Amino acid sequence: MCSILFSTKYNKDINLDDLNYHNQFRGPDDTCVSIDETNGFMFIHNLLSMTGKFTRQPFIDNDVICLYNGEIYNYKDFGNYDSDGECLIDLYKEYGIDFVKKLDGEFAILLLDFKNDIAIMATDPFKIKPLFYSIDNNEFGCSTYSTPLNMLGYNNIQKAKPNTAMIFKLSDATLLDEFTIYEFDLNQHKTSFDDWNKAFEESIKKRTSNSVQSIFIGLSSGYDSGAICCELLKNNTPFKAYSVLGACDPRIIHENSAIIDSRHSMITQSEKADFETLWKKTELYNAHRDLVQRGTEEFIYTIESSSSNYKERRKLIDDRASSWLSLVCTHAINDGRKLYLSGLGADEIFSDYGFGGIKKTQHSNFGGLFPKDLSTIFPWNSFYHSSMESYLAKEEYVSGMHGVETRYPFLDKKVVQEFLWLDHNLKNSQYKSVLDNYFIENNYPFNRGEKKGF
Repeated sequence: MCSILFSTKYNKDINLDDLNYHNQFRGPDDTCVSIDETNGFMFIHNLLSMTGKFTRQPFIDNDVICLYNGEIYNYKDFGNYDSDGECLIDLYKEYGIDFVKKLDGEFAILLLDFKNDIAIMATDPFKIKPLFYSIDNNEFGCSTYSTPLNMLGYNNIQKAKPNTAMIFKLSDATLLDEFTIYEFDLNQHKTSFDDWNKAFEESIKKRTSNSVQSIFIGLSSGYDSGAICCELLKNNTPFKAYSVLGACDPRIIHENSAIIDSRHSMITQSEKADFETLWKKTELYNAHRDLVQRGTEEFIYTIESSSSNYKERRKLIDDRASSWLSLVCTHAINDGRKLYLSGLGADEIFSDYGFGGIKKTQHSNFGGLFPKDLSTIFPWNSFYHSSMESYLAKEEYVSGMHGVETRYPFLDKKVVQEFLWLDHNLKNSQYKSVLDNYFIENNYPFNRGEKKGF
């Protein structure tokens, strides 16, 4: 995890520490500032070193410069690189603007080719890593967070699109072209969960092959964190699980205590795993809410349903889960752990927050009843946007504020593709059918059909 900023209108009167305030939290290991006052160009990169040797950015090769945030999991396929981002310029030179189609990872990329006067901005299939840009009076700016662009005087600041490469003319910020990076296939032809299971296993392995000593998860009684915990235990991967239990309001029951206890017991039997229980207290909630408010820029959730008039708009800091995530990250950092595996995306992809046409939340789009012709609903609202975009912001803004890298096994493009390929009857056979089957095959404790925790 890192953060990036590029601007074609450098302003020497702006304090760089103020400009870099939010971005710098995401890259506590190194900050590199490069300024070309003659042309008015500015580059800032903040590094959290996770993969390979310590590698400063931007990457530079003659007239090509690249800024990058995230992880490229297949970088070794392209050469014997010491660090994942080092492959990007070489791939661009070989494949041109289509180089982004070769990547398997979670990334936000800005590549500048000054000789050919183009800028390429690209995101992974779900735009996991935050990225904003602006085209303003022939000036171009791009940043992990929007605040630096605001401070530089950009107008019309927009969120980058998921699964999209955009090509700009660098000299006047004209949009030349854009294209989809990964085309999901909607042919529901597979009648077994086997290939999905393999894809999920590989997704966990690729996200834990480096920095394994620093892995942590949040563990509830829910499906999503449970599957990640189960796979880590199967692989004998070192990790620590943090369970946030209790409620500030004692009338609210958020977890199935029997399931939590069973999962903790399985962790205890592992020589390489550990767990800790954190208890919800009003004073902790208030302290971490204040911390999140100070450490993140404002983000407004927009969560809605395509099948009703339901629409929710609220601030990220008003999502109680953001404070509890901050609590977990604080304990993890104190324990020397900085790689978080999140279960986000399973609700959005595998169930649409419903089952059999019955909505479990108001923002469900089709109640989890997948049709025979998937093209009639794809992409549903929360596949790219709505709760997907909003809750990704929560994970990235809060964990990023703590200098924690978050990776998302359920948003691996192969895991998602294998789910889309499943026959609609298999999809509809149980609530979160792929995870239901996975738990049964691995004899892992869960409560069928229960929507609790995460």
